[in-house]
Amino acid sequence: MILHYDHYRTGQRKRGARTILIPVISVVLVIAIVLVLALHVPSRLFGGGAVRQAPGRLPDLWKAGQYEAVIAAADSILREDPLSPAALTYRGFASFYRAVTESAGEERSALLDQTILSLRRARLVATPFGGEADYVLGKAYFLKGKYYYDLAISSMESSLAKGYEQKDSNQYIGVAYAQLGEYEKALGYFLTALKADTSDMLLLTIGLTYYQMKRSNDAVDYFLRTLNKTQDKGIEEQARFKLAEIYSDRGDLFKAEEQLLDIAKIDTHSAEAHYQLGEVYAKMNDPVRARAEWRNALIIDPSHYGAKLRYYPAKR
Repeated sequence: MILHYDHYRTGQRKRGARTILIPVISVVLVIAIVLVLALHVPSRLFGGGAVRQAPGRLPDLWKAGQYEAVIAAADSILREDPLSPAALTYRGFASFYRAVTESAGEERSALLDQTILSLRRARLVATPFGGEADYVLGKAYFLKGKYYYDLAISSMESSLAKGYEQKDSNQYIGVAYAQLGEYEKALGYFLTALKADTSDMLLLTIGLTYYQMKRSNDAVDYFLRTLNKTQDKGIEEQARFKLAEIYSDRGDLFKAEEQLLDIAKIDTHSAEAHYQLGEVYAKMNDPVRARAEWRNALIIDPSHYGAKLRYYPAKR
């Protein structure tokens, strides 16, 4: 069937439609532009030409440690000026310090998320607290857990690059690298941190890093330095357990025994110390003393798996 000629005149029909639509679209665009400029949308979105809200009482509230008040005051400013660098930064700082004092997991996580959101926005609009903002942001990422360690590292390194260095800055980077299994990089930051901080915990951490790198001589050196420094029984116990393990692996069984006996004195409820003593005595070919120590471990902790296997060997 042959269609009517008008059916093929699509070009003319389209041109007619365009003739009507173009003026309508033009009018709509003009109205939209007028509204955007009248409402200062570009300024509100991008900060260009926006009148910045004064920080008001934020610095004083922050110095007083009134974190809830800081958040409330910052929110008030942000309602008028959503990209106020000072308000975003103070809100991020206050949210972080609220988070570290919060025991509830969900509330803590929400506060850390608010910290990250506020400080990332603050960085985009050139916060006046550049290095400090990166430092707090790095700590917030670190507390979020292992899936955020790379971001914690980059934020902390950015903080250092901007000249903002705290006593624990290099330690946070080192721990993050260690958790990612990059012990060589971690060690470099720990040794840098040691120049400013010779704490027992840092010495122990360096020893553990050398241990993970299978550099036992260096590990022993730092574990011994830890013992000379610390007054903390928990730190002392960790160092002595690792020394006992290294000595036992080397065949220095009397040195291993000495460390484990010291642990048993420090912590009379350490089933693990007695279990490990039993293992050392077994290596010394002294089955009587070995079984006595495994029994001691079970008296302290009847569910100790290793001691149960050794004291109650499977029947053949």
